Amino acid sequence: MCRPSLGHSTQAERDGLIARSRDVIEHIERVVHHVRRLEQSAETVVQIHFSAQGNRTNDIMRTLTALTAIFLPLNLIAGIFGMNFEFIPLVHHAAGFWWAMGSMAFIAATLGLLFWRKRYLERSGR
Repeated sequence: MCRPSLGHSTQAERDGLIARSRDVIEHIERVVHHVRRLEQSAETVVQIHFSAQGNRTNDIMRTLTALTAIFLPLNLIAGIFGMNFEFIPLVHHAAGFWWAMGSMAFIAATLGLLFWRKRYLERSGR
């Protein structure tokens, strides 16, 4: 009986090794495909996070801009009445201070109501 030597392999052993190597290659390809899908999913999650952060930042900036728009005319009126000019209307009247305060309150309330109705001052839901 002829026995193959240790250095030589039979055709069946070669076919078995080829089949196993193909299985290993298929498993590697599946793992690589799965890793790529996970990488895309992670990238999508990061993009969603950045989008949510950007949206929150936009909401905060919108609210701050609306508040600035409310206080800007009030600063203008206070600045004008704070000047040392002799002929500013209402400066020498007894009710001038109250007219200025009333007009400032009216302007602030009107702008606040306008911005509230346009939903510039509402809180975004978390």
